[in-house]
Amino acid sequence: MKNIENITGSQPCADPAVIAQFFSEVTQEWHKYPDQVGVFEIRCLGENLRTPSQLFAPSAIDDAVDWAVRMNETERNIYATINPVDSGIIGSARDVDILRAHFSFADADDATGVAGLERAAKFIAPDMTVITGTVPHERCHKYWRLIEACTDMELWRCKQSEIAKGFGTDQSVINPARIMRVAGTVNYPNRAKLGKGYIPELVTLQVRNS
Repeated sequence: MKNIENITGSQPCADPAVIAQFFSEVTQEWHKYPDQVGVFEIRCLGENLRTPSQLFAPSAIDDAVDWAVRMNETERNIYATINPVDSGIIGSARDVDILRAHFSFADADDATGVAGLERAAKFIAPDMTVITGTVPHERCHKYWRLIEACTDMELWRCKQSEIAKGFGTDQSVINPARIMRVAGTVNYPNRAKLGKGYIPELVTLQVRNS
């Protein structure tokens, strides 16, 4: 179903409550590792704009939401690391800075990928689905929470690659420090995508059993 913003023609705006829910879901089990809780990085990308980034602890989700909303209002696209990052890093997170993984996830940006993730969901229902856009076609991310966190990041990378190849999703979404679009923010297409019929849309979130 298309967002109401698309029907009325009004410009969408970020939803702080959904952003907070997204970050809460992502960091839900980090407290189980008190010696290495970790932080998440928010990175803000915009066409011909500088790329600000900032680190936030799970205890600072309110601050993270406020910053994400302000950056999104500048028509930057808001992304975040999903895997917890070592709090001692300087600059943007690299794969070597990742402490562990609590999710497997995949990014479908075309019809093949969307159909693949629909098949995957029939085997194991995703814990989170993020709809990143619906025009000119649906795009989505799906997340599966791991029963136990994975600390072997090479094993995790291999499993990510298997998911991407097996279900026809984005094969670049396999590295531990991968950033993913934040639910509750507005997806601003670049000029090339605008020319192909993409439009600004609110990124929505579906959480299993919520």
